[in-house]
Amino acid sequence: MSMKLSANAGIGAVLIGFAILTFLPFYYVMLASISDSNLIREGELMLLPRGFNLKAYGLIFDNPQFLHSFMVTVTRTVLGLAVNLLLQLTIAYALSKRYLPGRKVFMIYIIITMMFNGGIVPTFLIVKATGLMDTIWALVIPTAISTWNVILLRTFFENVPDSLEESAKMDGANDIFIFAKIYLPLSLPAIMTIGLFIAVHHWNAFMDAVIYTSSADLKVLQLFLRDMVIQMEMAALMGDMSAMSEVSSLSIRTASIFLASLPIIVIYPFIQRFFVKGVMVGAVKG
Repeated sequence: MSMKLSANAGIGAVLIGFAILTFLPFYYVMLASISDSNLIREGELMLLPRGFNLKAYGLIFDNPQFLHSFMVTVTRTVLGLAVNLLLQLTIAYALSKRYLPGRKVFMIYIIITMMFNGGIVPTFLIVKATGLMDTIWALVIPTAISTWNVILLRTFFENVPDSLEESAKMDGANDIFIFAKIYLPLSLPAIMTIGLFIAVHHWNAFMDAVIYTSSADLKVLQLFLRDMVIQMEMAALMGDMSAMSEVSSLSIRTASIFLASLPIIVIYPFIQRFFVKGVMVGAVKG
């Protein structure tokens, strides 16, 4: 018993250490963003804030483009989450049925797309040819299907007992009813977990916005924050002290990182209970 307790204590200590190491970068970013710009230097470690200054946040919030870019990112994330889940769930449900004609052929085709990617230029040409350039759909449709998510969801659906579907069909239920009323509720942990991954992807993505959009009306939050950081860096290089007198580039960068991460951090606790169950999606084949 003592050996078991010692082993559990050792595992717990290791996990706590990893948790601390994971939290430290975010903690440093938060401290640097609220510290006095004149009291902090690049790469210096801090345990407590040095002074107190929220002017970096004020500079970001005072820009009228901030709120607009924030809403564009929210719109992109909500649309992307809805479209991605709708397509991936329906595809995975169909592929989980052993009686589906050509099931193995479809799976081979899907797996091939996971191993071979068309690349940036062919994807850009397709987006341009389909008329999606400079629209919100250019940020949603090209990444609407994740092969990995489809495989995970298919595996989860296969673990649902066939007897439930057979009983529902004996009562006259069709496939849509069975999918919506039986499979989706039973698969909620998996759906919430994969939904979190999809939402984080859409919230953090900015390279596709650089490639597919040029209008200021579609500038996502990540692009807005990146542009602000670049402007501050250029001001520092050009010696523009009027722009750098009260807020340093480090303060702007850390404040931008904190603001970009905050929505996901706020949402995560509400879905943590689903995430703990869903993170093991496909790990056990019953």
